[in-house]
Amino acid sequence: MSNQERIVDPTLRNLFDLMPGAWGCKDENSVFMYGNAEYGRIIGLQHHEDVIGRTDFDMPCDTVNCAHLFRAQDQKVMQSLEKMRILDIHPFAGGQWKAYIFTKAPMFDEAKNIIGTIYHGVDITNTTSIEIGTLLSQFSAQGLRNDLLGQNSYMLNTNFTNLKLTDRQSEVLFYLLRGKPVKKIAILLGLSHRTVEEHLEQLRYKFNATNKNELIDKAIASGFLNTIPERLFRTQLSIELRNW
Repeated sequence: MSNQERIVDPTLRNLFDLMPGAWGCKDENSVFMYGNAEYGRIIGLQHHEDVIGRTDFDMPCDTVNCAHLFRAQDQKVMQSLEKMRILDIHPFAGGQWKAYIFTKAPMFDEAKNIIGTIYHGVDITNTTSIEIGTLLSQFSAQGLRNDLLGQNSYMLNTNFTNLKLTDRQSEVLFYLLRGKPVKKIAILLGLSHRTVEEHLEQLRYKFNATNKNELIDKAIASGFLNTIPERLFRTQLSIELRNW
């Protein structure tokens, strides 16, 4: 069945229209099958049904700059058959900067075949969580070793890689990739200098890296630059910004 012939089940479509937040779905090629009125509004479409048949590369706002990340996320969700939570910070319709938590889930047909993804976005712009965007922008402004600007799309877990890290390993790696020395990481996480060094040693082993620079290179190549440990996101970043 082609993209043009595929029709969203009316019950699912009505559910998208009734639920609060930005809802919709895409097919297995990340072509939009539907988006509700809220999604159409934040993207800047004249009518929300105009999203049908488009991809993230065809949107009338600056989210197109991260379309390649959205597509990669969709593929990971369909391959793993697991939900993914994402922090999106972008200039949406009218150039307004907003922060959304998007949840992406696999979508199945009646025969239980994977046919695409369902997404749901919640606006968190007016909460303290928006400070994360400022924090990440500060890292870039300092010329640290990453390509983070204010706009990006960050996975809030690491379940989509073959490398399984503990919470602490993920947190240490997060700060390492943003140029923080061991002593600073220890302060930020409330750990001893020696404990951080032990986590780094474990990370080098898991990434098969002989030194810190090689660890950073391999972690970036594995996609960890666009990952925020969810526990860190929930409990620390907005506090650290005020004390930076």
